[in-house]
Amino acid sequence: MNMINKFITGSAVAFAMGALLSSCAMDAPFGEGVEGSLTINTDIRGDVTKTRAAVTGDELASLREKCVVYIENNKGVIRKWKGLDNIPESIKLRTGSYVAEAWSGDSVSASFDAKFYRGYQKFEMNEGANTLTLKCNIANVLVSVDPSSLDVNLSDLKVTFSHSRGQLEFTESTITDGAKGYFMMPNVDKDLVYKVEGKKSDGSAFSKEGKIENVQRAHEYCMNLSEEARPVEEGGALIRLSIADIPVIEEEVEIFPAPAVSGVGFNIAEQVVNTERNFSDLKVCVLGYHGLSSLVLNVDNADAGIASGQNILETSVKTELEQKGVKMERIQSTDAASSDSGEDVLVDKVYITFTKAYLDALPESDKEFKFSFECTDNHHKTGHGSLRIANSLAAVEKLAPVSTAAAPDPETQPMAIGARRATLSGLINDAAAALNFGIKYRKQGASGWDVAYPSGAAAAAARRAARATRALEQTPFSVTVTGLEPGTVYEFKAFCDGYEDAEVNLFTTESMFNIPNSSFEEWGTYDGKTALGTTAKGIVVPGTTGDKYTCFWGSGNEGGATAKITMTNKSTDMVHSGTYSARLASASALGMLAAGNIFVGEYVKAALSGGNAVGYINMGREYNGSHPTALRAYVNYRPGTVGNFKANDIFTPDFVNGGSDHGQIYVALSEQVVNIVTDPNDNKFFNPDADYILAYGEMTFKEAFGPDGALKEITVPLKYRERAKSVKPKYLLITCCASKYGDYFSGSTTSVLYLDDVELIYE
Repeated sequence: MNMINKFITGSAVAFAMGALLSSCAMDAPFGEGVEGSLTINTDIRGDVTKTRAAVTGDELASLREKCVVYIENNKGVIRKWKGLDNIPESIKLRTGSYVAEAWSGDSVSASFDAKFYRGYQKFEMNEGANTLTLKCNIANVLVSVDPSSLDVNLSDLKVTFSHSRGQLEFTESTITDGAKGYFMMPNVDKDLVYKVEGKKSDGSAFSKEGKIENVQRAHEYCMNLSEEARPVEEGGALIRLSIADIPVIEEEVEIFPAPAVSGVGFNIAEQVVNTERNFSDLKVCVLGYHGLSSLVLNVDNADAGIASGQNILETSVKTELEQKGVKMERIQSTDAASSDSGEDVLVDKVYITFTKAYLDALPESDKEFKFSFECTDNHHKTGHGSLRIANSLAAVEKLAPVSTAAAPDPETQPMAIGARRATLSGLINDAAAALNFGIKYRKQGASGWDVAYPSGAAAAAARRAARATRALEQTPFSVTVTGLEPGTVYEFKAFCDGYEDAEVNLFTTESMFNIPNSSFEEWGTYDGKTALGTTAKGIVVPGTTGDKYTCFWGSGNEGGATAKITMTNKSTDMVHSGTYSARLASASALGMLAAGNIFVGEYVKAALSGGNAVGYINMGREYNGSHPTALRAYVNYRPGTVGNFKANDIFTPDFVNGGSDHGQIYVALSEQVVNIVTDPNDNKFFNPDADYILAYGEMTFKEAFGPDGALKEITVPLKYRERAKSVKPKYLLITCCASKYGDYFSGSTTSVLYLDDVELIYE
């Protein structure tokens, strides 16, 4: 038998490449092992109503569209999809251990309406068919105020819930409406703080503060205020406050994909060619997660001998098709994993087999035989797919020498499209015709095209690969274009000598991230707490809001407040632009070194632990996910002589007592906020090799840097880790320190670092 699979240009090419690019890796990351197939069933659970309630069509569509699902093994993310309709009906994976995760909704620190759902499931991949049910439960911590609280003898009642990243305020109107608040808990926070305020009947103020300890997601914490009578001589009524911990009663929102049509053992998106007309059976699978109400077969070649437009689920139609050599098998089952929702989920599989006898008997035709399936499930979702067969050379699709591949998906290939460069792909369909080939690109709507060719070695390798396939399959090639403008939509298409693809695809370059207060012109103060728990007024912060949690930059000044010192402050001594720079000066605090520092993030608190003053720090701020190549800044560093020295194995050999202090600047892109604890007995420090760090760069100053009285430009290159190819960064970390080993209370109390105009470079 001679069976040839060929692709059609245009939409089918885009579909085929989209399927290829939606996978984060080819076979190599899976290692050795037998391959199996995986079907994922996904639903979202966890509304906050006490009874089961319907979800509107718009809400359901939004949840489906936003849902991100990925599969990970010990080598990182290997499959990722955005939107449930984009998950293949069958996923090929090597046998072994995996983790599947899913997210949907909106992750907001504090909101009255934004809910976030998350699912996490470990699973083993076995040989053959595997099924995974991945359920997303609500990931928020919920708060509410019982409306009966309004009956207490308080006017202007206000209840505030908060954590370090946000707060929600319940007033009489929102309490009456039965509003619920949704919190996403920062990594550093385990508790929710509450404050109840109002006026008593005598006009005096009522205020009560406290915290709800160790809150759990998918739990609602409902506050209730009530009055309890006391003897008259004790002052009338006592206002009691209680908080009920209510596990959320889960409402299940099913978001299974629409019906899917696939080929069993072959790619249904490709034309099946057999000019010798010696076929094997071809089997098509139609899968409906909510059962199938109809399955219509349309045939556009009269020589096929099958009537078009029939619902082949009907018994009479099925019988007629089987008499002609087209067999059908229907398998219906209940998804037991979802039965706890109170409603069974019917899974409907229909196999349509075009037998060898039927296919061999088709008359030779110069037109392809196209069998199109239109399937509708019991929830009125529809799916489509077509089996296309050519049994003569005249019916075989004529391919262009090259064609345009789909643009890289920023979710699965986040580094393919940058702010100023992009890696774009085309496809060689005919190795003989495509001699000189490449990509044309331009800003959307521009009149002319720019041209980019693959390197000589890459082009030669692509030609060799194309010749090896004997032009029966497409061979991808890629080029990297540079000099692009950030945040701009571009068009691109493949071309070769004498030919340009009519298909034009689009991509959008990343937007650059502008660091807030990057030139340190904004400075303010706030009131914080010392390690002793006393109030410290006028703590200097690099920002104007007077709120350390909302300023982009933080410093260790709150830690220094215990010793009444300020290590980091504005300065006019040396500037690159504007009026101020940041002056980071190490100092002595209660006999210990306090390093002058500034960092992206927030100083959470200072506290005493085992007689030590300990700092708790959150490093990192939310970030737009872009991929800079380096950090640029203007620096002057004057190290002092190391006099505070607590020996540690982490010190480099050139950092010694009596030697020169070391300053440092580092930048990182991370998947999460990094929590720092400077407790000598139980510390947590930044680890640049942690799995969640996607890119890192540093510069250490071991001697004086920059001319006297002036700043000097530095560039700190960012080195991206392998994991960054499949995962987008979420947080930006920058730390600048006059004493590199200040976390270990070692360095000089006279070291000073000046810093100005910090920016990310995109090339």
